[in-house]
Amino acid sequence: MPVPTSGTLTSDASSVEQGERITFSYSTPPSTVTPKNWVGIYADPGNGPVDQRYVGPSTLWEYVPRASGTVSFFSGSLAPGNYLAFYLSNDGYAWLADPVRFSVRASPPTTPPVFRGAFGRLGAGPGQFSDPAGIAVDARGQLWVADTGNDRVQAFTRDGRLVRVLAGRLRSPQAVALDGAGNVYVADTGNNRVVEYSWWGGFVREFGAGKLDNPRGVAIDTAGRLWVADTGHQRVARFDTRDGAALADVTEKVSSPQGVTSDGAGGAWVVHNGRAASGNVAVVRYSAEGKAIASIGYGQHSTFGGLSNPADVAVNAGGDAYVVVPDYGWVAQFRVTGPYRAEFGTDGPGALRFPLGVAVDPAGRIFVADTGNHRIVHFGASA
Repeated sequence: MPVPTSGTLTSDASSVEQGERITFSYSTPPSTVTPKNWVGIYADPGNGPVDQRYVGPSTLWEYVPRASGTVSFFSGSLAPGNYLAFYLSNDGYAWLADPVRFSVRASPPTTPPVFRGAFGRLGAGPGQFSDPAGIAVDARGQLWVADTGNDRVQAFTRDGRLVRVLAGRLRSPQAVALDGAGNVYVADTGNNRVVEYSWWGGFVREFGAGKLDNPRGVAIDTAGRLWVADTGHQRVARFDTRDGAALADVTEKVSSPQGVTSDGAGGAWVVHNGRAASGNVAVVRYSAEGKAIASIGYGQHSTFGGLSNPADVAVNAGGDAYVVVPDYGWVAQFRVTGPYRAEFGTDGPGALRFPLGVAVDPAGRIFVADTGNHRIVHFGASA
């Protein structure tokens, strides 16, 4: 029989939807603290150390080296069912606290957005594209598209009518963002900088020249800060758009950052494609202070919304996140709390080929840079 324990382990929920985060609080007397105390998750019933000895491997685990604290797990890789969390000693299986039971619920069925139309084709003429990438929507609902292969940015109405072209100073631009005044910020990837234009297309200034390496994403947060996915330097650089001054970088859990979008609360969501050994494939939400506070897709099996080299993310007002996954040729839909809902863009006239950009307009319409097909595709709610 298990011996009495002197520590504690509690959870913030007894049941979570698949993909949501569950957090455990733990404590143990100073005499039992080691750098390799750990919390492991096991199926119930399953192969957990119910007799304080090894039976089989854990499903998820993390070291907890302090006397007390919290540890969180994302449940996207856990199939619906019952689980046990164990607080265990020094890389072994002796209990530091009584285990905690919890369950994972299946996500409810979701009807994904459907194809509504498309515009553009391969070419260098007005309204044509060559490898379009990042997209942004301004306050008037106009779409701004980084037309990467043509070294320009083009603006359109949502129906595909050309409004404006920004060109002449750009080299392989990968992303675009707009502030509340309509100013346009372009990740001028080939020139390793971000360029700001006025709403009517006049050059204003540049950010990060000589300090950025292969920038691939840009966003403006609610405080007017410019966030830049400085991919080559494995960081997210930030700038004050009022005077161009560099602000504190974001480096926590950064792994080949790609697309960036404001979270509407002073922070941002950043896509990481996991190519750096220091990080993982995920879309990570950061606070205004640059701390990682949430994640989408991390640790999830492909059946449950796992990602493969994701490129961009957009979030709507209803709490849905849309992540383009070029390796799979689709858009993955999540709740911003983590649960995976559906994927779309896989077949029919809206079938995507290596999509690299996504944006949502104020009405909830979803626009995708269908890069391999050199066009912009519109998806919306089903009738």
